[in-house]
Amino acid sequence: MWENRSRMLFLSGLTLAAVVYIQMGMYLFYTMMGWDLQFNFLQLCKSTIHSLGFSQAGYVLDALVLYTFVWAVWMTLRQIRLCRRFEVTLLKILDEQETARVNTAYRSGKDDVYVVSSREPLAFTVGLLRRRIVLSTGLLELLDDKELAAVIHHEAYHEEHADPLKVFLLSLLSNVFWYLPVLKHIHSNYKVVREVLADRHAMEQTGGMADLGRALLKLLKKRQSVSVMQAAHVSFADTAINYRIQRLLDPKIEVPFQLPTISVFISFCVIFLLSQLFWVSMA
Repeated sequence: MWENRSRMLFLSGLTLAAVVYIQMGMYLFYTMMGWDLQFNFLQLCKSTIHSLGFSQAGYVLDALVLYTFVWAVWMTLRQIRLCRRFEVTLLKILDEQETARVNTAYRSGKDDVYVVSSREPLAFTVGLLRRRIVLSTGLLELLDDKELAAVIHHEAYHEEHADPLKVFLLSLLSNVFWYLPVLKHIHSNYKVVREVLADRHAMEQTGGMADLGRALLKLLKKRQSVSVMQAAHVSFADTAINYRIQRLLDPKIEVPFQLPTISVFISFCVIFLLSQLFWVSMA
C-alpha cells in the first residue's frame, strides 16, 4: 500500500506540473518566435482575454509564464550550487578514520558514507545525482552498533531510491506552481511516505523494530533546533517522527489518504477558470 501511495503521489505531482509546464513552454517558445500556435492552451487563454477586452490581463499571463520558467531555472541552479558547496564543507570536517571504519563495518567497503566531526547527532542523505549518507561523530557516540546499523539501513534506502532528488523535484514544483496548492500537499505527504518506507526497509534488514525505535527515541530526546543545510537532503529524524514512533509501537496504525479540501478546491478553481477560457476561445 505504501509503495502504491508513494508512486501515486510522485506521478500525480509530476503529471499535473508537466501538463502546465509543456503548455507554458510551447506558448513561450512560439511567442518568442512570433509564430501563431492555434491550439496551445495558454495561447487560447490569452486570445480570449484580449477578445473580452481585458488586454492588460494578457500581460499578466505573459508575466506568469516567464516567472514560472525563470524561477524554476534559478531554483535548480541554486540547488546544484548548494549541493556542491555543501560537499566541499563536508570534506573539510570529514573524519577519515571513522568514515573508513563505518564503510567497512556497515557498507561492505563502499564509500557512500561520510562521517563528519560534529557533536550534534545527525543522519541524513544528501545530493541530487551523486548521493551520500552523512553521519556525525555525535550520532556514533549516541547509538550502539545495532541502532547505528538500523539508521544506516534507513538512509541507504533513501540513497538507493534517489529520494533527495525526488523530494527536491516535488519541492521545486510546489514552489514554482504556487497557484496549484495541491502540489504542496503532495510534497509534504510524499516525504512522510518515503520515511515510512525507509523505516520498514530498516526493520526488514535488522529483523525487527527495536533497534530503529530506540534510535528514533534517542534522537528525539537529543533533538535540537539546528539548521542542517539548504542542499537537497532527507533527514532521519526531521519528518513525521512522532507518527513513525507510533507505527513502530503499533504497525497496524495507518493514516487514511485524505485530500486537502481547500487546496484541491483552489487548484480546481484555477484549472476550471483556464478551461472556461479555453472553451470560449474554441467557440
